[in-house]
Amino acid sequence: MAFLARWRPSWGAALTAVLAGGVLAAAFPPVDWWPLCLVAVAPFILMAQRLSPRRALIAGWLGGLTMFTGLMYWILVVMTVYGGLNWVLAGLALFFFAFYLGSYLGVFCCIVSFANRGGISPLLVAPVAWAGLEWIRNWAFTGVPWLPLSMGLDGSLPLMQSAELWSTTGLSLLVVLVNALIAEAVRLPWGSAPVWRRGAALVLGLALVAGGWVWGSGRLEQVQAAAKAAPKLPVSVVQGDVSLPMLWQKSLRPVVVERHVKATKRLAQTMTKRPWLVVWPESAAPFYFMRDARESLPVLNLAKELDAYIMLGSLGAVEVGDKYKVSNRSWLVGPDGLAAGYYDKVHLVPFGEYVPWSQILFFVRAVAQIGVDFAVGQPGKVVRMGSLALGPLICYESIFPELARDMRLSGARLLVNQTNDAWFGRTSAPYQHMAHLRFRAVENRLACARAANTGVSGFVLPSGKVIKPTVLFRPAVVSANLPLMNEDTFYLRYGEIAGPGALGLTVLFILWVLWQERKREV
Repeated sequence: MAFLARWRPSWGAALTAVLAGGVLAAAFPPVDWWPLCLVAVAPFILMAQRLSPRRALIAGWLGGLTMFTGLMYWILVVMTVYGGLNWVLAGLALFFFAFYLGSYLGVFCCIVSFANRGGISPLLVAPVAWAGLEWIRNWAFTGVPWLPLSMGLDGSLPLMQSAELWSTTGLSLLVVLVNALIAEAVRLPWGSAPVWRRGAALVLGLALVAGGWVWGSGRLEQVQAAAKAAPKLPVSVVQGDVSLPMLWQKSLRPVVVERHVKATKRLAQTMTKRPWLVVWPESAAPFYFMRDARESLPVLNLAKELDAYIMLGSLGAVEVGDKYKVSNRSWLVGPDGLAAGYYDKVHLVPFGEYVPWSQILFFVRAVAQIGVDFAVGQPGKVVRMGSLALGPLICYESIFPELARDMRLSGARLLVNQTNDAWFGRTSAPYQHMAHLRFRAVENRLACARAANTGVSGFVLPSGKVIKPTVLFRPAVVSANLPLMNEDTFYLRYGEIAGPGALGLTVLFILWVLWQERKREV
């Protein structure tokens, strides 16, 4: 009991952490109360300054657990409705994800507490600790960069614009800095601390937000002007709204294809410029396209008949030695009725398309009924629509900044995200998924077309603005003339700098405190 007491925070700290975690969750899509992300981290910083590192770790974890349970409740839908698990196992799966993601907030509070004990102000350590941990989350355990803190600014187009400089990680650093300034102003005792110190912290925090808004508004106008002057490509996306059971039935494959064919033919009657690009979702051709000739022929004939490029998702077969492995593939068919190229998915879904650490987790394949691992594609491989390079991002590849950057460095002038979000049902997940694509557009200053089987489909402009979003679980076809920009950005040139740099500074702060404590002991 004495051991537990050393770790357990007070009930007041625990309740504060849970409430702050719930408030912070409301900053993200689809609620999008974005000002909350500028203030809701401050309670965690204040708690960390009062608690020991061990108790700060637990309090932060409770807040993180609350936050990610609220944000990722849709895992219950995925696991029960479509995964066939009972509610107990689905609840355990949700707890596992929320436990893991929430642990980063716990470690953040622990670091702030530890550094504060060594005399390092949260104004210095909190922003870099958060950014460093967020960068680790991008690649640790195959990477789970779902909803970084900066995604809480999804509702503020001007404040999103600086992602072109330092990606979402650097933007999260600035958001935590604003929170740390607010925490500093609140922490200072009334009467004993000079009024100017409290005022200076608040003014500086306000100045950061106002400065980001002014700079972002000016940059937004520049990008919009450049997009207006750029050459345009007519692009259409088809949302077939095909149910998952229909996709799984081999006998209904022609029906699935025919649904997309009919929608595209109706669309062709409204198009005045040929050829143009038509994007079908990830699930539009649930077979081995170009290998299964009978099912593939309607698509090839359609492209030739309409003088159009058709981009569709299907299964692929990759030769590995003397065997073939399945891949998640995006095909591009040209107006000549021939395949113009394909892209195989690079970042596979763990426990869905492959089993990570299969030698250790050998039992997972049998329990989850996962077959042979999917083949991995080539990062940055573009497909060419004549002289124009397109950058495909299949499903949740849109949440990884480096994959979109690889496409842009390979010459892509348009990003194309094909996905099947039917697994999420009518939850917040499709909106959260779409929000990530907005930041990929800003980071690379490229327009994006998104075709989702059940929504949300639509387009994202290089400014990050979403146009013509579709309604969930309703067949839809939307079109837009998308700008083909070729602007350089700091993030494009130098990649992820904020994350590794912030992690390095965090380690130095920790080492400094350890060294100081060692000196005092001697």
